[in-house]
Amino acid sequence: MKQQIFWFLLVLTCASLLYGWLDNEGKSTATSAEQELAPDFIAYDLVRSSFDSTGNMSGLIRAKQMSHFEQLGQIQFEAPAYTIFEDNLPKWQVSSDHGVLYPDDKVVLEQQVILDNLKSGELFNKLETNQLEYLFEQQMLQSRQQVLISGDGFAINGQGVEVDLVKQKLQLHQHKGTVYRHEK
Repeated sequence: MKQQIFWFLLVLTCASLLYGWLDNEGKSTATSAEQELAPDFIAYDLVRSSFDSTGNMSGLIRAKQMSHFEQLGQIQFEAPAYTIFEDNLPKWQVSSDHGVLYPDDKVVLEQQVILDNLKSGELFNKLETNQLEYLFEQQMLQSRQQVLISGDGFAINGQGVEVDLVKQKLQLHQHKGTVYRHEK
């Protein structure tokens, strides 16, 4: 009987030690994962201006919050608004609820994305969607999501779009309908 109690206590002790060791391993892994996901720094009410090679303003970024993640190689924005300038005058503004800037000079904007044309007399005034990518080098906007494009007297509903800001061209991938309004 003593031998059975001895073996029972030995197994119970080993099981307790093994459980404690596994539990500590899980906690340290979770802690290091939490540390990886924590931003390196956070900026609030961010305003950043960029200039071209001749010193003219080329862009202006505003955001309620910016979180920089060095290990992920990305910057996350809350309520970002990016204004694009042409000849020192604001021409386009794209805004959303959330955005992520990647190291390959691409920003992905999500939730209530709006591209406003700040100049009058252009092809369209506003583009709305839930997700939009902006490629800085090419000055190209693209989305595979549902889009609503509105202008003076019309609204176009479609799926997927590419907007070349340099060539002033818009390509709608799938046209779903257009509504024309007579405005006075």
